[in-house]
Amino acid sequence: MSKALEITMNSLSKLNKRIINKIEEEHLQTWLSTPITSQDASEQSKSRDLMAKAAELREAVAASELQFAAVTKLCAEMEVNTAEAQQMAVNARIAAEEAARKVEEAEKAAREKARVEEEKRQKAKELEKRQQEEERIRLEKEAKRKAEMAELKGTPEEQERINPANWPTYTYRLQNANDFDASYSCIIRALPGVLAQDDVTVTKVHQLESQLQLENNDELISNIIQLKPSLSSDGDGDDASISSRSLENIVASSEEPLSVLLPHCAPRNTSKEIIVLWKPLHSLTWQAIDAKDCNIESVKDAKLVECRPTGLGVFAAVHRLKTDKFAFTKKGGKVFSTVDGRLCVQCRPGAFRVNTPFSMQIQPVELASVSDVKVRFPDECSDLISSSPIVSLQFPSSKLNRPISIITPIPANSAKPKRPVTAVPEKEKPKSSSRPASAFGLGSYSKEEEEGDNLHLLALTNNGYWIVTDEMEYTPQNKKGDLISVNTTVIPNKYWLLRTKASTSSTKAELIANTLYDYLHKRVVQFIIKQKGDDPTDIVLVCTPTLKFDRTVRRLEDEGYSEAMKLSPEVFVREGQKIEIKFRGNLQPDEDVDLVLPYNSHLKTQVNMYIAEIDKYAQKSFSSYRGFAQFYVEGLVTREIYEDNDKKRGDRKSLGTEEVWDTIMLSELLISLPKPEPEAPKPLKKAKINLVSEGPIDDNLLKQLSGDLGDEWKMLATHLNVKKTRIQSIMRNHVNCENEPAIYEMLLTWVKRVPRSLDKVKVLCDALRAVGRLDLVEDVRDKEYDYKELRAEQLKENLLKVIFVKIAQHPAGLTRYGEIAAVLKVSDEELRNIENEYSNGRERCIKMLESWRNEAGESASPNTLLRAAKYLRLTDLAGEIRRMITY
Repeated sequence: MSKALEITMNSLSKLNKRIINKIEEEHLQTWLSTPITSQDASEQSKSRDLMAKAAELREAVAASELQFAAVTKLCAEMEVNTAEAQQMAVNARIAAEEAARKVEEAEKAAREKARVEEEKRQKAKELEKRQQEEERIRLEKEAKRKAEMAELKGTPEEQERINPANWPTYTYRLQNANDFDASYSCIIRALPGVLAQDDVTVTKVHQLESQLQLENNDELISNIIQLKPSLSSDGDGDDASISSRSLENIVASSEEPLSVLLPHCAPRNTSKEIIVLWKPLHSLTWQAIDAKDCNIESVKDAKLVECRPTGLGVFAAVHRLKTDKFAFTKKGGKVFSTVDGRLCVQCRPGAFRVNTPFSMQIQPVELASVSDVKVRFPDECSDLISSSPIVSLQFPSSKLNRPISIITPIPANSAKPKRPVTAVPEKEKPKSSSRPASAFGLGSYSKEEEEGDNLHLLALTNNGYWIVTDEMEYTPQNKKGDLISVNTTVIPNKYWLLRTKASTSSTKAELIANTLYDYLHKRVVQFIIKQKGDDPTDIVLVCTPTLKFDRTVRRLEDEGYSEAMKLSPEVFVREGQKIEIKFRGNLQPDEDVDLVLPYNSHLKTQVNMYIAEIDKYAQKSFSSYRGFAQFYVEGLVTREIYEDNDKKRGDRKSLGTEEVWDTIMLSELLISLPKPEPEAPKPLKKAKINLVSEGPIDDNLLKQLSGDLGDEWKMLATHLNVKKTRIQSIMRNHVNCENEPAIYEMLLTWVKRVPRSLDKVKVLCDALRAVGRLDLVEDVRDKEYDYKELRAEQLKENLLKVIFVKIAQHPAGLTRYGEIAAVLKVSDEELRNIENEYSNGRERCIKMLESWRNEAGESASPNTLLRAAKYLRLTDLAGEIRRMITY
């Protein structure tokens, strides 16, 4: 295309040159450039030929230019198309190069991936070979070590030498240090020459001071004992520490570890095992060490647990859920729990590439616990039917390559009613439709139970809550439905199966699980208070499990606590939880005793003390001194959050609730202490009598009348209804004395015996008028008038104070106290001083009102405040002030 364009351009150029040459040959250049003018006829005829030729030339030139313009346009379009085609070609070439590069990179990545995978396979093979070689070497070393140990210990003499039963035995006893019936605190056995009886000091450690933290299912079954080196008698200071350190080093470097035997009180329980918690000296961390039951001929009737620590320290025996340890090989297999033989874990061959150890814990859930929790928490657990054990599995990894199956037992639904056949003969059957005694009651089951039940599989989250999980599948294993196969590749911390009613939702199942789980980790207890029959001041306070209540009462009666028992309702506490005892009322401990103690199911949780009254003159209307013992624990308490803490609770706005850690009172029991026999009356000592003024007749008025009256006082006493015997007694007490003391005692006797509801002023004035002392009547009336004025002023002052508080509590007192001050004409300067001195709105309002009262003086009255409230249109505040003035 470019070549044809070039040819066309050349042809046009030649045509243009020919036209130019023609113009030059014809000498038309000047004529073309010269304008046409008027000429004569001859010249015009000559020029017609020239003009025709010029027109032909112009036409030829115009045609040439037109063709040239068309060709130029065509060339331009061809150039644009050519440029676009070239750009498209460039883009296509770039895209092709990019595709080729990507193909090359993909091929390179594939080759690299294949190389890496090949390296991984080679490394895995090498690692497997190395592990096999290491395992073979370890087994060889272990076999060699065992052979050497067997060679060293193979002789009977060596076996007897390292047997702890043949070592020296040291028994240690503590006075009043045991929480259960045992005659000693611990037994230590060691190789001959390692230590002696006096080298070790044994002391009991209080549980709250030992920093021992029990897990949810742990139960303390022994005293907490500390074994530490005895300080040498011939050394003190640094020498004593060096002696202690030396004994520690000797014990730690001994050929065989010590044998420490602790007495315990653990009951028989196949789901739990005994372990010993040990905290070495100079350490703050407790660690679990293996333990086993042990018997000693010298102590046949005691339960002992033996541990082999490598040093001294603090020891405690604990009952913990039994841990089964298993291992799966490449071939798979099936293992059964030692706690419940129905529960087993099985896997197929190839589920594990190497031998994989794992552990399993089973927490049984008894049917009795299910029934009890349904009774105690009917709103949460009414839909519960039965429960499986709580299963905990610990694998090296939480995810498995292939699923494993866990056969889990769960009691079937036994609540479905089955109507028994009546055994009454047909002839003896009554005509009425009577129901046999063995048949279910009409209300003993519901329609939902007839329709069936539902299973819920739950897992324990890291936050300690049970949720329904869909990561595990379960299927019944038998027709009865009491064995469930749980298949999973994800190992949860703990899982649980619950059987509920068919209509129970997943949310309700989670609520049931969390309620039951919390119940399983609590203990149902009761508090008991008993007193000794021969000494009621000697009391014992006991916290006992409900299941051991009868046994505890019999033990207390054997110890002499035979008085009537005070028993609390059933409450919940946790194992090892701190219980604090407080007293209120007129009784308190008569000695310094520890009133904070931990609760343990298998140890004594009790306090023995002597009590005494606080005030022997109090509680006169009772035949005994009375007080209360209160039992507190620490826990989360729900409290409301208020917007403004300065307001009263009724006026504050609640913002919600929050949980705070605080003390909770579990129970309060009454304690009665008989009063002693009354003492013989002491000689009467006449004390000075003072009259408490309750009106216008006060002590000053009686003394004034005593000085003004004369011999007519006896007649006055008769008019005041004072008994003649009392008048004679007064006269005997004041023989050979002036009349004034006798008159004062007579008036005092009358004032104390007259009823409060009687108008004393009227009675006294009538009596004085009867004996002719009208002057004294006027004095009494003046005294009454002065008293009424003073009383009115006091009432007015008290009413103003109450109204001040009411105004300060009212919202308007905080927002509009400036307007109230303006109505009451409190100066701006005084108001500014109050605002600068006080920041609280209530204090500002009260101080402003007090300033108004001080400035107004006697004119300050409640009615003024009422008018101010009405003026400011505070209708509700005015109503409250009116009611206060009225009442």
